[in-house]
Amino acid sequence: MRRWGWLFLLGWWTGCQSPAPPPASTGAAERLRADLSFLADDALEGRGTPGRGLDTAGLYLETALRLAGVRPVAGGAYRQWYRIGEYAPDQARVTVRIADRLIRPAEYVFVNFGWDPAPGRVELDLVNAGLGVVAEEKKVNDLEGLDLRGKAVLARRGAGWEPDRTAVFGNDRGMGKLLAAVSRGAGLLVYSSSDLDRGPEAESGFFGQMRHAAVGFVREPGLGPGGQPASALNPLLVITPQALGRALDSDPEKLPRGPLNKKVRIEVEAKVRDGRTANVLGRIEGTDSKLREEFVVLTAHYDHLGSHAAPGGQDGIWNGADDNASGATVVLETARRLAAAPGRRSVLVFFTSGEDRGLFGSAFYALKPAVPMDRVIANINVDMVGRSQGQVQAIAHGAPDLFRKAVEIGGRHRLQVVEDQQPSWRLAYLIDSYHFMRHNVPAVEFFTGLHADYHQPTDTADKIRYPELARILEVVTELTRYYADGAARPPFQRPEWFVTP
Repeated sequence: MRRWGWLFLLGWWTGCQSPAPPPASTGAAERLRADLSFLADDALEGRGTPGRGLDTAGLYLETALRLAGVRPVAGGAYRQWYRIGEYAPDQARVTVRIADRLIRPAEYVFVNFGWDPAPGRVELDLVNAGLGVVAEEKKVNDLEGLDLRGKAVLARRGAGWEPDRTAVFGNDRGMGKLLAAVSRGAGLLVYSSSDLDRGPEAESGFFGQMRHAAVGFVREPGLGPGGQPASALNPLLVITPQALGRALDSDPEKLPRGPLNKKVRIEVEAKVRDGRTANVLGRIEGTDSKLREEFVVLTAHYDHLGSHAAPGGQDGIWNGADDNASGATVVLETARRLAAAPGRRSVLVFFTSGEDRGLFGSAFYALKPAVPMDRVIANINVDMVGRSQGQVQAIAHGAPDLFRKAVEIGGRHRLQVVEDQQPSWRLAYLIDSYHFMRHNVPAVEFFTGLHADYHQPTDTADKIRYPELARILEVVTELTRYYADGAARPPFQRPEWFVTP
């Protein structure tokens, strides 16, 4: 507690004593290092949603915005609060039945993305989608013609080709099939695979990791089942083919495609801890009397995975330096610069919470936006940009003008800007831009890729490449300023694969 209090006061004092932002060419890497080192310090306990570490990070960002002259927008405050619940899956009692037959716990993994266990029981009709692959570039759509709304979708492991084992969210992997089904209204994916906690189809331990991670969900009217989706993820039930075959009295590979006239029932008994958390929002007013009513929205999530009990001598804090203290510091420094010299359009600075739990903060914002969505001309999202080696991805699905401009600006700053390097992952479903693209707002995501420290306690501030991060800062600042200064609204054409409920 003593160390916590000392760092809290130090961070507060440092923010309050900060001089005016330096010119763009002066000390950018050092300033980024200072902000990022505070946000990723052990004292912030991994910035879990909800948590005191995240609240402290929010206070740090709020103070920095105020000092920079960025105005509050959330009802006269910088923070937009919402309610959240969570429970520990290791302490929950889960019962799974398929066709009224009990499935033994050793035969399944239940990964709960966003379901509130308050109702106690969920019962869904089962629809067989075969392999459940949607890959338009290969002209494959196993979900075509199926009514999946509110259904449990059954998909088997595999594809008509050898899946890329490194593509965690590939459209031929379990997570990719979940995204495809949920984006078409499914309430649950039942994934038939013999690899539960381990093995190549377990996403390098992803199923097992999520099985034990705390489950979170938004507890606000209008979000979740029966309302707006919090994200493109719903629960995932991974089950062995043997257990599925016994429950359905059939070889899973021989089941007919379509409704099976069977039900999946899942009961969850858990002790839920209620809390609240907040987005951090600020507004930089445009100088033009008409264009100031239009907005460029800058987003970065400032949360991460929090801290967890760990065996003696092991690190239990997920610092999240790259994910996403890196993006938050870039957006913060961009806001300082724009506030010192505003453009003709207004800029909304938006630090989201709960992203690593399922886009909770951006989902709540979309339910109660600070500015109307039809006045947002572009969303510029910065997420995991700390490991560049001279290159950054500008992922702009359906917004080619945003990409082309980013490439042009990158050339001026000795930074190679490239297109999406993992198109089969459908990253638009997994980032905060999802809740802008759902409303037909063009968006670009700056991203330097996954690495061995992704979602691990080893994602620490000492591994950030600060000179390269400073170049990304220049590109993000110039791109934001280009549209804030009055450039034409970039067009948006929904990609064929971007389907939303």
